[in-house]
Amino acid sequence: MKAFSSLSGKLGLYATIISLLALSAGVFSLISVVHFNQLALLDRDLVDDARDLVADLKNYRGAPIDPRRPLREDFIPTTFDERYLIVEGPEGQILYQSPSLKGATFGLGQDGSATQEIGGRKWRVMSQQIAPYRVHLAGGIEFIERFEKSIIGDILYVTPFLAVFVFIGGLWLGRRAVAPVALITRAAEKISAHNLNERLPIPATQDEIAELSAVINRTFERLETSYNTASRFSADASHQLKTPLTILRAGLDHLATSPTLGAEDLEEIITLRKQVRRLTTLVEDLLLLAQADAGALGREREECNLRILLDGLLDDMEALVDGRGIALKVDLPEHLPVLANVGQLGTALQSLTENAAKYTPDGGSIRVTCVEVKRHLRLSITNSGPLVSESDRSAIFERFNRGEQMGEKLPGHGLGLNIARGLIQAHGGTLDFQVSKEGWNEFLVSLPLAV
Repeated sequence: MKAFSSLSGKLGLYATIISLLALSAGVFSLISVVHFNQLALLDRDLVDDARDLVADLKNYRGAPIDPRRPLREDFIPTTFDERYLIVEGPEGQILYQSPSLKGATFGLGQDGSATQEIGGRKWRVMSQQIAPYRVHLAGGIEFIERFEKSIIGDILYVTPFLAVFVFIGGLWLGRRAVAPVALITRAAEKISAHNLNERLPIPATQDEIAELSAVINRTFERLETSYNTASRFSADASHQLKTPLTILRAGLDHLATSPTLGAEDLEEIITLRKQVRRLTTLVEDLLLLAQADAGALGREREECNLRILLDGLLDDMEALVDGRGIALKVDLPEHLPVLANVGQLGTALQSLTENAAKYTPDGGSIRVTCVEVKRHLRLSITNSGPLVSESDRSAIFERFNRGEQMGEKLPGHGLGLNIARGLIQAHGGTLDFQVSKEGWNEFLVSLPLAV
């Protein structure tokens, strides 16, 4: 079915449908034309035969001189044996009637031709006044019907072959027509936030596709300008905020050590210090996001043992879950070589381990495992507890997205998982969420092995 869903497949299918409709209309028109032409030829034959009959009767020595006298059968040529014939005199009296009619009559009240049913068969009936007689002559039309059926049968026989030929031809033409679209699609897939300077190829055909490519390229240029401006502003703003926040935090730390502070003032300063630390964390996250948007993450990498980095993070996790009855199961190989910026990769994995510790209920379980699959390390961080709701799973890695638990928004800024995914992707890896076979929340990290 994929062939029919593509543009070239649809073009081939539409061409086949249109061709078959055109063929059907042509066949209908052809049969109609053939039918009326054959009837016209038969009408002329009947009129000629009728005139020849009257001429023979006039010239035949034994024929009656009086046109009102009946005609014997021997006056009628044998060529009329396969037709129905009625000859009327001047007053309309029947002078001769084909024996095969067995008393039945036919004809028209005036000169002309028409199709009538006689004896259960269709006949072409001609009535003509040829002085001194009126001749009614009927000829069978079975040969016309057989000829028409033969044409229809031949056309039906070749129709499947014609349909296949037209479809293949339409498919070939469609592929040639949309070939520039395929090139544009492949080029567009390569454009991301890290290479917005890339542009789509413009076909040399100077057609609508070339015009569309040019329009999209101009749109990319505007997006690149806007994106670079926003990235620079975010990075500059985050960087400029770090200094005053550092000074503010240092000042609050100094004030907190003053012996002249009262209990209420000290409590207020402690609250302010918490807010400053929170604001500092947010600014650092925003700076990381700005660096991710600028493609500046994952640089200055070196080979390291991921196991050592994980051991430090797991020690911190044990401290976070201490006294909560949470079972921590770890299954990690001793050597996990990766090429990484240790600080940035540590930030990403720390976000995942802290999430597991934070959202695992007391008495729950956390499992951290790692295996090698196709030259990649697959790190799994799984925790029991309430599952991330289905409505939140599709947006779990979006910026400033905060899921809900027990009907309430989760704490935080909604940046941790987005930053973690950006950092891991900058190292050539992936970060995904799924529900494990036990029905737990599971984050899967895939990182390429160091070569």
